[in-house]
Amino acid sequence: MFHAVSPHCKQSGIRLVYTLPRHGEDMTTNIEIKNAKPKENDYTLNVDKGLSILVKTTGSKLWRYRYSFASKRCMISLGAYPQVSIKDARAKQRECLDLLDKGINPSANKQTEKAKQSSEKSFSEAALEWHARHYQHSTDQRKKVSLRRLEKYILPTIGKVQLKDIEAPMLFNLIESVQDSGRIETGKRVNSYCSMIFRYGVAKGYCSRDLTQDYKGMLKSAKSKNMPTLVKSDEIGELLRDINDYPGTIIVKSALHISAYIFVRPKELANSKWNYIDFENSQWIIPAEQMKLKRDHLIPISSQVKAILKALRPITGDSEYIFPNEKDSNRHMHNETVNKTLRRIKDGKYIGRIVSHGFRAMASTILNENQFRSDVIEKQLAHEQRNKVRGAYNRAEYLKERTEMMQWYADYLDGLNQ
Repeated sequence: MFHAVSPHCKQSGIRLVYTLPRHGEDMTTNIEIKNAKPKENDYTLNVDKGLSILVKTTGSKLWRYRYSFASKRCMISLGAYPQVSIKDARAKQRECLDLLDKGINPSANKQTEKAKQSSEKSFSEAALEWHARHYQHSTDQRKKVSLRRLEKYILPTIGKVQLKDIEAPMLFNLIESVQDSGRIETGKRVNSYCSMIFRYGVAKGYCSRDLTQDYKGMLKSAKSKNMPTLVKSDEIGELLRDINDYPGTIIVKSALHISAYIFVRPKELANSKWNYIDFENSQWIIPAEQMKLKRDHLIPISSQVKAILKALRPITGDSEYIFPNEKDSNRHMHNETVNKTLRRIKDGKYIGRIVSHGFRAMASTILNENQFRSDVIEKQLAHEQRNKVRGAYNRAEYLKERTEMMQWYADYLDGLNQ
């Protein structure tokens, strides 16, 4: 063994010593490495000066290169044998020597390069990381929908581009094309996903900023439209009687009746499970993850709704869902089932006149006209509280008034039905 001092380091005043290998002085041959067997303890085979291979008790063989840097003994791993051959190991050894000649510690340089590589992520890689983290507690359906949108509209074009190399016009053009196809809200939702991906990238060091802010306010907004509904008492009564006469399954008819009585969103109804129902306290509690605003929603159950549920329990009680899918009881009824059924009643009699979401508008109109307090109505509709600051959300807020209101409304509908 002999040592050398880098000329570069002499000039800089730093004393750098490293070990130089002597070619042709192999202390261990390739055959000896190949035939080396594991022992009771790990042991080392010296291959060249400073270059060795560690034989583990597990049988794995790992390359090591030991050198001196700034008067300190150092060691760097060069990979595993046989993936890294003797020839490869020596090449890596020479790379280390080149770095040492420049006054660079190979081990520290390896960590720097590793950190640099870990901070370089394609949009697709960053998106999948974000998706797994963001939706870890979400339903399978929400996970699938969000990922499917990214895979359809974004990943085919910029999925392989480094996150830090994407520019605002590239992304804006993609979102704009989605909206130009008529999917305005979908475009806004996909843009929201991208914004969260870039913010995640900033936090992880993959990029420096959320570039969706560069075109904030430039996306199209869908024109608000009122859901078709019925508000005249004679028309509502006629609909309820037509529902009674509809020759569908008891599950679908029950879903129709309950939609009218409790006016929740179609998805919230279809996803509901039996463990949401508290028969003893006459309450139906939909957990936050199923709600649009991500808050628990309490529904006081009228005597009419309780009777429907009790009649339905012997039929669907073996499923966790109140309204199971007719083909697979382990899944819930489709979110659009009530809506599609309304279109079928009396050969399309109600097409364009009311949709499942319209039961909410119908209830709001009737309850407001009958002097129920707007705060109580909005709370039961699970609408966001506007122009108010509340320290904490209370799902039982206005519970007494809401209980009375829901029973009054069920009685009112029964009156129209008769």
